[in-house]
Amino acid sequence: MKANVAFILAIIVLLTFFSTGGAGQEKALSVSEEVEQIKNMGISHVDPATVPDGEYVGEFPFRENYRYRVRVTVKSGRIVTIEVLENGTENQYAQKGLGVVPRMMEKQSPRVDAITGATVTSKVLMKCVERALSPK
Repeated sequence: MKANVAFILAIIVLLTFFSTGGAGQEKALSVSEEVEQIKNMGISHVDPATVPDGEYVGEFPFRENYRYRVRVTVKSGRIVTIEVLENGTENQYAQKGLGVVPRMMEKQSPRVDAITGATVTSKVLMKCVERALSPK
């Protein structure tokens, strides 16, 4: 009888441990927490003069369903194109956020001011360009 009670208690403890993420699992961020993280993430300047000529892809996943992906072409030490391959969603913020691409082209850097009203999309696209141009 004591063995059965001990066994049942052990099962309850294990179920509680695994269901609360006690096995070293991190708590998943809420959408609003992840959005705040993106708004506050740093973007580094990457000098295209230090990047060999070629095409480079950078991406950034957002939540389970959305992925942002860009292709950056560098020629003679300059960014000549930034093509947005995936922009998360087709909502108004994603569309408005595309305005950050000309800013990056003009400044020749992923580190530019975000588009007001589309900060998250802007920051994610900047991070994609940063990742594309950064040494692997």
